[in-house]
Amino acid sequence: MSVTGSLRILFFTLFWTAGAAFGQTNNPAHPGGQGEEGRYRSALLFANVVELVRDEYLEPEKTDYDKMTYAALQGLLSSLDPHSQFLDPEGYAMIRTETEGQFGGLGISVGMLENQLTVNVPIEGGPAFRAGILPGDRITKIDGMGTQKMNLGEAIRRLRGKPGAPVQMVVYRPMEGKTLDFSLVREMIQVPTVTDVALLPEALARDEKIGYLRITQFGEKTDKEFDAAIAKLEKDGTTSLVMDLRDNPGGLVDEAVEVVSRFVPEKTMVVATEGRKGVAGRFEYFSKAVAKRIRWPTVVLVNGNTASAAEIVSGALQDLGKAVIIGETTFGKGSVQTVQPVDRSVALAVAVRLTTAHYTTPSHRKIHGIGIDPDILARMTKTEEQALYRNRSPGLRKPGEGVEVVEDEPLQRATDALRGWRVFARRSGSAR
Repeated sequence: MSVTGSLRILFFTLFWTAGAAFGQTNNPAHPGGQGEEGRYRSALLFANVVELVRDEYLEPEKTDYDKMTYAALQGLLSSLDPHSQFLDPEGYAMIRTETEGQFGGLGISVGMLENQLTVNVPIEGGPAFRAGILPGDRITKIDGMGTQKMNLGEAIRRLRGKPGAPVQMVVYRPMEGKTLDFSLVREMIQVPTVTDVALLPEALARDEKIGYLRITQFGEKTDKEFDAAIAKLEKDGTTSLVMDLRDNPGGLVDEAVEVVSRFVPEKTMVVATEGRKGVAGRFEYFSKAVAKRIRWPTVVLVNGNTASAAEIVSGALQDLGKAVIIGETTFGKGSVQTVQPVDRSVALAVAVRLTTAHYTTPSHRKIHGIGIDPDILARMTKTEEQALYRNRSPGLRKPGEGVEVVEDEPLQRATDALRGWRVFARRSGSAR
């Protein structure tokens, strides 16, 4: 037998064994599957194509087994949905640092929108934010390389790097129809989660003490930062609360549950996941015990960039009657991705991030592809949203601080609702 033939058999055997180890057996729970025969045929096809490429392709340096296998798996996972991906050793190591609170990069959250690499939210104070990159910008090139054929994992790896290293980006801004060039330098990014903690100014709150805080994303320290923010507002005499989740791309589900736990009794169902088995595979997340519950009248601000864990918080507080949601329908990213290692060896620490379920709110509403509808609709134009984003919470700042004038209708609606709430409570109490 030829060396090539032996390699083909060896490669096919490894492919077959790996498939069996990962659970791809003749299982009737795999709809559309073809059992052992289908798996055999697919594995043989893949192995034959790999060996054909190895034998015939013009540039043999590109035909390394690992490189070709990784490329094939990246294509496979990305074909399922925008959030599933294959994680090679570098990608797997990177994803384990995503929520640790700091990393080297541009301070930018990106995702795939209509198959285009799109800015979700630049982190306030980071290189991308300072350069003027805005939510909705589409990144078309990174260091001269087009992003059209990049999957999300590869794009994130190219955006991140050692602090001090430069990166060139070309961005298309759909709203203005402009293509913009940016020269940025990577930094060690400290990721803020709870910011702008203060009482709203008299011009907005009038005779009420309305506390305000903004959660930029849900990271490992959000619960502790949230508690510190609430303690500060309580010390300032807050009687009601505005929690701003606009432009919050999400984060850790456990931290979303922690925040909701501050508003509801222990062991209240906050969110559930339902996978391919439906109710039979349902998993429920319950609120935790906390030292003190928030009993202030609360408004949550949301917009079209409010996503994932931020939608879990909004939907739970809405369903459980603990907050009024004001703004616009949220993004609708309510699918569950689990990271599953598929080779635990030191040399080949690889994994897949796979969509395995959908989130549902306490009243069993599905979030994915639908979003959370506000109780009170309050719209902003794209121009107003961008101005608000550039100036971050201008309603908290005094005139003359170099703040661009922005008509923040959702925040005004929030203060109107909370002032009315307090008036009604006082009158109801005096009537008794």
